[in-house]
Amino acid sequence: MQRNHHNTDADSRDAERAFIDLVGRHQALIYKICLSFTRQRRDEVDDLKQDILCRLWSGFGSFRGESKESTWVYRVALNAGLQYYHRNKRMPRFEELTPGMAESYVDSDDQQQLNKMYDLIHRLGDEEQKLVFMYLDGASGKEMAEVLGIAEGNVRIKMHRAKEKLKKMAQYEE
Repeated sequence: MQRNHHNTDADSRDAERAFIDLVGRHQALIYKICLSFTRQRRDEVDDLKQDILCRLWSGFGSFRGESKESTWVYRVALNAGLQYYHRNKRMPRFEELTPGMAESYVDSDDQQQLNKMYDLIHRLGDEEQKLVFMYLDGASGKEMAEVLGIAEGNVRIKMHRAKEKLKKMAQYEE
């Protein structure tokens, strides 16, 4: 009986190593999604990253490889990001105080533009947000279709509509 226990421990260690390898291969993707759905504060990025990693770990044993590994990671991370954003958008926004903060806001036109863009994207529907974030990340139409579970032709149509919505919202903001 102890022998089976030993095999279980070895299997567990193998699974842990495989999971760590998976996270290592996709850490840049996970980090980009964390930055996209938070106000880029360190504590929020860390919270969302932890949530994504927990979700990936809990689903790791049941991942059957029917889609590419990166597609599965994208899907899990995007869904976690959207849920995180919806859960926290009603919370008051407190700026993290950092040394030199005033100076960083003086010449922060690019950061302000980026923040405006993210605010507009977050006003889109969930599926449109996923599409736009994947598009900004350089995902192909095929990858977007796999992650969302829709036809590649629908990706082009939905992406075009999302871009048009963003243009109209940006014009209205000006």
